Amino acid sequence: MQKDRRWKYFKCQRCGKCCTEIGLPYDPESIFKIAEFFELEVDQVIEKYYGKIVEYGKTWESEDAKRTPCQFLRSDVDLKSCAIYSVRPSGCRLYPIDTDFGRQGVDCTAAKIVYAKLKKARN
Repeated sequence: MQKDRRWKYFKCQRCGKCCTEIGLPYDPESIFKIAEFFELEVDQVIEKYYGKIVEYGKTWESEDAKRTPCQFLRSDVDLKSCAIYSVRPSGCRLYPIDTDFGRQGVDCTAAKIVYAKLKKARN
């Protein structure tokens, strides 16, 4: 994570919109960590949470129905949490400030708060 000043103001509101609307991002490194976390083989993680193996050990095909909403999203009344928080993909760690595609169409409440605070600080 970069030392972007926006992170200073960021506090996830635990609404779960990113997990529900974007889903589980693909990150090769995190697949290995998720496999270790659940004591599964990498192929099992891919088939269970991402898609199907097309050619064993070489390629796989994403299935949005498995990735979205993220299967690791947990709900406690109005607050959401991540069942794999310690090994979550980098896309989750960087969201919504340092991701390649910004907020990816998700109306992130925490990002709104960040930009409101930055605007107030400028005035």
